[in-house]
Amino acid sequence: MSVDLNNYFNLGLESTNVPVTESGMVNIFRTPVDTSSANLNRITFKVPKSGLLTADSMLNLQFVLQDSTATDSQFTPNLVNGAIGAIKRTRILIDNKVLVDIQRPGLPEVVKLYSRNTQIELAEKQYKLFANQFRSTIDPDGFEIFDSSSTRYYTDQAKTSSSLDRNIILQEASSKVYGIPIKYLGAEFLDMASLPVFLLGEREMVIEIEFHSDSREYIVSPNATVAADTTKILLANCELVTTHIILPQAVEQNELAAMKRQPVSYPLLDTYLIKGSLDSSAATVGAVTGITNSNYRINFQNREVHNLLICPVDSVPGSSLILANQRSNSLGALDLQMKINGQNLFDRPVTNQSNIFQLTTYSENSRSLKVPLNGFRCDTQTIDNVLQSDQSFYLDYRGGLHYVKVDFSNANNGIFGSGTLMHQAAVIDYKTNMGTATNPNQAAVRDMFFYASISKMLTIGANTIGITF
Repeated sequence: MSVDLNNYFNLGLESTNVPVTESGMVNIFRTPVDTSSANLNRITFKVPKSGLLTADSMLNLQFVLQDSTATDSQFTPNLVNGAIGAIKRTRILIDNKVLVDIQRPGLPEVVKLYSRNTQIELAEKQYKLFANQFRSTIDPDGFEIFDSSSTRYYTDQAKTSSSLDRNIILQEASSKVYGIPIKYLGAEFLDMASLPVFLLGEREMVIEIEFHSDSREYIVSPNATVAADTTKILLANCELVTTHIILPQAVEQNELAAMKRQPVSYPLLDTYLIKGSLDSSAATVGAVTGITNSNYRINFQNREVHNLLICPVDSVPGSSLILANQRSNSLGALDLQMKINGQNLFDRPVTNQSNIFQLTTYSENSRSLKVPLNGFRCDTQTIDNVLQSDQSFYLDYRGGLHYVKVDFSNANNGIFGSGTLMHQAAVIDYKTNMGTATNPNQAAVRDMFFYASISKMLTIGANTIGITF
């Protein structure tokens, strides 16, 4: 007779917040790197197959200076998503079948972080975990500025330079070790239901992490130029710290016996990246000459899509004071229209920039992005009508938080049946009207990243693992 696992744990709740009161216990495993490659900047871990894997689990990593003789530093992880920005790609494989494969997970994670938390919450609580420190404010003159005093920067009285006093990257003995929850690296499904890894038996669950080789993707400095080889990640010191709910042996045996009769199904939402490009290099500020029309066709192959995140990202990273290359650029005033299954998603193109912002709010269950107005918008209207500061930190993040997310879900609940089946290629009309050529330069060639969230089913049987859409 099968035993209901819900008697022993609460699905989707972190064990640290809701302790287990029934039979069973919580155990933490510290797993060293299984394989590593310095040339590929990649490491792998084998997940312990005990009990149920929970959302508490995290990856520990440490940044150090490439110059092993340096004794001083002005470098730190970027202040928007911190150490998460160092991850280039995450893959999770079960029995050598790909469960998760997401590139640059830090970009979609910015939307979740800043819709579910305020800048203050992140700056005060998360900076110790993964160096998130971003916070803006309004000065007495009415200018929006970066809040240096509240994010562990200090400025000299002459206001000519700034220095770090926390989260400085130095050598192994003094550099901080950061912890990134694996739910921020593509395993968000653990928030909804803990994964019964004890059912895997002899089959392996492997987490593969690839890091950026270019430091400018994730490292910033308040006054020094960041070179591509400024820092590195100590691959040998990386560690997987997983939290498991250990079930009584009798429960596990009953569930294993039930699995032989009927495979266990585990529905989840998966996010993956589709790449494109946008060339606005010929644009100039003006009513006609500043307009760039781009058209994208995405074949979702009959998959059920819940939302789509659109991020214009710098193709080549450069030195940055705050964001590094963890930015989604505002390219001026945006007009957006989509054809989904052959029909227009909107009655008419969305041209109002407040409505563009509201699209992301709908996709995040009515939670709006807590980012500065000029971080999200950087068009002619805001530049002409909103007080603009000349603070270098402000100019660095202006127009760099333009995350647009479109919701395709319906009124149904659950994973399957609550999204939109894409029977035809989705057509995206993305039109921008340039507002400025500086901070940011909106006339450039950029990568267009489309992050799609889709329904996926993991099936664990006695002799096979199945992953279907």
